[in-house]
Amino acid sequence: MEFQKEEFRLLWKVYLAGLIRGIGAFFVPFVVIFLQDKSLTLAQIGVLFGVANLANFLFEIPTGVMADKYGRKFSALAGFVVTYLSFFFMIFVHSFYSLLFLFFLHAVGFTFISGAYDGWIYEYLKSHKKEHLMHNFYSRRLSFMWLGLIFSGLIGGYLASFLPLYLLLLLDTLFGVFFLFLMQQVPDPPIVQRKSFTTFRDFFEKGKIGFTLIKEDRNLLLIILASVGFTFSAGANDLLSSPIYIQLGAPLSYLGYFQALGGFLVFIIPNLLLHFSKRYSKIFLILFSALEGLLISSVFFVSNYILFGFLLAFSLVCGAITTPISSAVFQHHSKTEVRATVMSISQMFISLSYFIIFLFLGALADLFGAQFILALSGLFISISVVCYCFVKE
Repeated sequence: MEFQKEEFRLLWKVYLAGLIRGIGAFFVPFVVIFLQDKSLTLAQIGVLFGVANLANFLFEIPTGVMADKYGRKFSALAGFVVTYLSFFFMIFVHSFYSLLFLFFLHAVGFTFISGAYDGWIYEYLKSHKKEHLMHNFYSRRLSFMWLGLIFSGLIGGYLASFLPLYLLLLLDTLFGVFFLFLMQQVPDPPIVQRKSFTTFRDFFEKGKIGFTLIKEDRNLLLIILASVGFTFSAGANDLLSSPIYIQLGAPLSYLGYFQALGGFLVFIIPNLLLHFSKRYSKIFLILFSALEGLLISSVFFVSNYILFGFLLAFSLVCGAITTPISSAVFQHHSKTEVRATVMSISQMFISLSYFIIFLFLGALADLFGAQFILALSGLFISISVVCYCFVKE
């Protein structure tokens, strides 16, 4: 992996933190199975995921404004602490309503991250006149995280074959401590100034400016609409892929191994294509988005869990290629003073879409079968493909 001049010096701690975060994701492939072991149905798990996204929708703008005003680093780190702790406490609760509260809390923590983290790194690079490295940052961050997921998938899959799943969640939390230790050493963006107490009018004015910017900049609006188009397939994958693996006869440990496969492919392929994805960004957005939808829809015809795993792994690769491109376009069309707020508005629309989708996904899967609903979800990516066709490079 070849780094541009100054890139490694400025971002090595961020990349290492992403690697550690990926390695510490032992629990990720087993979340739905863990919840099913607590006697929850897919419909109930869908409600948990949906309520979490409702919390995202409600808190995105306020937390984004707070990040812009009080510091993106503080906001992001506080959010990571809340997300790690809320998942850790799931070890000790079993009732649906207790889990509902923890999912809600986890989502609130995420809102402190979503508008702040990328804005923090962008302004940090901008203070060194290196904001052009954002595309590299998005690609490398994904790559290092997925490199970590290779190890977490292999180790987690092996451990899941003889250990209870809650111990994997405990390991996740311990790795989260190392992740936070590294990230707190990344400097605060110099652009951020400590200011007076935030009033309701501050929230309203910042939010108004952010909405106006999105409305007036066609690329920002199209990127948000495209992201919403991906929510059905992404939500279906999150909720339904693990049960489908088990229904197709995969041993529990294979959920980790398939995560490792996806991590390996995402680490290798997007980096090999990085130069071309930057040069032909719009073509890559359209081509690989369409391919992702096709791969997901193809699972309808699959009856073997090995083939199912390969289809999903390559769909992840497509997403890993398009996400850095769309994210870089979004950052370059945003403005410094409302960057976190605009990103939070974007995430707000995505969260609202997830909320609506998750309320129905579990029930639809119970009625028509998880595999059919997952395959159907791939068709919704066509919305994103159309939006990318109108994005100006």
